[in-house]
Amino acid sequence: MPIAVAEDATGLNQKLAAYIEVARQKVSDGLTVSELAELVLGALRLSIAAVDDLSAPGADKKATVVEMAATVFDQFADRVIPLPLRPVWWVFRPAARSLVCSLAAGAVEVLLPLIRSAK
Repeated sequence: MPIAVAEDATGLNQKLAAYIEVARQKVSDGLTVSELAELVLGALRLSIAAVDDLSAPGADKKATVVEMAATVFDQFADRVIPLPLRPVWWVFRPAARSLVCSLAAGAVEVLLPLIRSAK
């Protein structure tokens, strides 16, 4: 599982890089929408836990988490779309990315207490 490997890394960038690398290996044979959602939620969990320990303002922490969710979306979202639908996807992709970022920003508020209680 990508999250278990990433938790062993030390820095925030190393955690994200390890998470994405293991996720790439996991999805090398294809990716479904539910698997993409699992990857984005795993990245959210990982990044929230990592930035919670930083001494930055809350808004900066939230922006970092949203940026990490967007990075995972950028890495894997195109693999979900079948080839014949790619022209349509390129039109809707920016809106889908914006939706993922908005959902990630809201998810921070919900997941933060859960992650803090699990520590």
